[in-house]
Amino acid sequence: MAFTSKFPRKGSIPMRCRFAIMEIEDLRIHEAIQDELLGDFINMLRDDGVFKVPILVDENDYVVLDGHHRVEALRRMGYTKIPVYLVDYWDDAIEVTAWPEAEIKNITKDTILEMGKSDDVFPPKTSKHTVKAKLEEHHIPLEELR
Repeated sequence: MAFTSKFPRKGSIPMRCRFAIMEIEDLRIHEAIQDELLGDFINMLRDDGVFKVPILVDENDYVVLDGHHRVEALRRMGYTKIPVYLVDYWDDAIEVTAWPEAEIKNITKDTILEMGKSDDVFPPKTSKHTVKAKLEEHHIPLEELR
C-alpha cells in the first residue's frame, strides 16, 4: 500500500511512503539498543498483543532509520515479521540529527546508510530522526507477525 502522507500540522511537507510487512532478517540496523528500553518494549507488546507503530526503513537498502528497539523486541519474542514504512531517505520530510547526549555528534544520512550496510553499529541513541509527516498507526495482531 503506497500513499502520500497528508498532515494537518503547520510546516509539514508531503512525503511518499509505503506500508509493508517485512521479514526482520532482511533489515539492516545502524544503531545498538539499550537493554532497559528493550524490556519496556517487550512488556508493552506482550500487554497490548498488537504492534501499533511501524518502524521507518530506507526503501533502497532496508536500513532501519527509527525503531531498533521494536525490531529487537519482536526478534527476541520469536517473531519473524515487522510492520514498516518504506521511505525515500533523501525526502526533505526526513531530517536526522544527533541526540544531545550522543557520543558521536556529526551524524548524516550518508553515515547512517554506510553504518547500516556495514557489520558495525553506532552506540545506542546516536541518531534522532524527525519526520515532518503524520504517519498513521497500523494495529497488527502479533500472531500475524510469526
